[in-house]
Amino acid sequence: MARDTFRKNVEGQIALLKDGKPLEAFDRFFAADGVMYANGEVFAHGAAEGRKKQEPFINDAETVTGNIVDLIVSEETEVCAFRNRTSFVTSSGKKHQIDGVCWQFWRDGMIAEERYFDGESMQQMLRRGILSSPEKLV
Repeated sequence: MARDTFRKNVEGQIALLKDGKPLEAFDRFFAADGVMYANGEVFAHGAAEGRKKQEPFINDAETVTGNIVDLIVSEETEVCAFRNRTSFVTSSGKKHQIDGVCWQFWRDGMIAEERYFDGESMQQMLRRGILSSPEKLV
């Protein structure tokens, strides 16, 4: 895939996330055979399982306020990383604040692998430089 197309796809995903449309971003950019990890553990094999696990949280949200910061893109390796500070309010009025780092490996215009870190795992990855040179951590 051309480097400018990779960047365009990453930026398209980020725009949807910032617009509070995480499921739309997922459907558009996550590969059918992609794998998701959460703090080093497999969260989902394939887009169908990943969507199924995320749907209940998103569908219960009255509002989603996308807040994606610190995006870094390595066009040579088709890797990107960003901090997700999105918040959402459930239908019962409970507010949830996300604070994590997404590290994505793209293939053929789609996310082939996503590694999400929060808590102490995120702090370790930040110290290792995930938001300055994500391609060096591969």
